[in-house]
Amino acid sequence: MRERVLAIVNLIATYVLSSEQSPISEQELIEKLLSVGYQVDEIDDAFSWMASNALRPATDGPKSVEPFTDPTYRIFSPQERQAFTPDALGLMVRLRSMGIVSDDSLEEILQRAAQQTEGPVGLQDIKLVTAIVLLSRSSSLWQKEINCIFDDDWSRIYH
Repeated sequence: MRERVLAIVNLIATYVLSSEQSPISEQELIEKLLSVGYQVDEIDDAFSWMASNALRPATDGPKSVEPFTDPTYRIFSPQERQAFTPDALGLMVRLRSMGIVSDDSLEEILQRAAQQTEGPVGLQDIKLVTAIVLLSRSSSLWQKEINCIFDDDWSRIYH
């Protein structure tokens, strides 16, 4: 069931990010999810997950967007290497080295992803948590980068 709820959250994020010009109706979104075969309780769980975990402020208070400095290099502990797939850790290293996420954002993403998933955190899981963390910090600043992450279109980030 966790995979289906995360898939719903992914669809919601994709739908929200792709409808830039027209306002998004929650009812329309729910009807679309029901039409593709998701159950009401799964949709409710997805909205609850987003509301209770993903969009809550960071535990050490609200943060403003800080300017990025030269990236530092994070060494993952043996426990982190077991908790995350190599692809998920590779994405985190890539996003940090490109300056898309700060050191604080990276730590928050890793912490939230580890708390929200059972078993190894995969690439799609980490992408979703990354998008939600970036959106919760400042949605307008990260719209293009989030779209590029979901589309695996790295060339648009540089242009």
